[in-house]
Amino acid sequence: MSNTQNFRVFRELNLVTSALFRAADRDLLAREGIRTAHQAILFVLRVEDGLTSSEIANRAGLSKTRLLGLADTLETKSLITRDRGTQDARQQVIKITNEGRAVVDRTNGWVRNLNASLMSQFDDSEKAVIERFLREVHRTARDIEAT
Repeated sequence: MSNTQNFRVFRELNLVTSALFRAADRDLLAREGIRTAHQAILFVLRVEDGLTSSEIANRAGLSKTRLLGLADTLETKSLITRDRGTQDARQQVIKITNEGRAVVDRTNGWVRNLNASLMSQFDDSEKAVIERFLREVHRTARDIEAT
C-alpha cells in the first residue's frame, strides 16, 4: 500500500480510468463493434428517445463535437437515426433503432457484471466511501468546468 500523504489522486484517477476504459472498449468492440462512448449514447436514448444531440452529449458526459463523431458510427451501424428538429432545423434529433435497443439489451448484463466486479472486494461501508468519493470528484470537476 502506498503512503497516503504521497498518493496522487488526480494521477491515479487518470491511470485507472484510462486502463479501465481501454479494457472495456476492447471487450465491447469484440462483442458489439462499438466502444463504451457509443454505448453511453445508446443507454441515454434507451431511457429517453428522440433527444437533441446537445441533450445527449450533456447526459452522456461528452462534448457535442465528440458526440457527433460517435453518432456517425452509430448511424452507419443502423443503431440510431438522425432527423432535423421541427422547431429548429439546425438541431439534430437522434432516435435509437430496434437494433440499437437490442445492443443495449445485450450489454446491460455486461455493465452490471463489470460494476459488480469492480466493487466485489469492498464491504458496504467501503462502498459508501467510494461512492461518496466519486460523487465529490464529479462535483469538483463540474466546479472546475464552471470557472
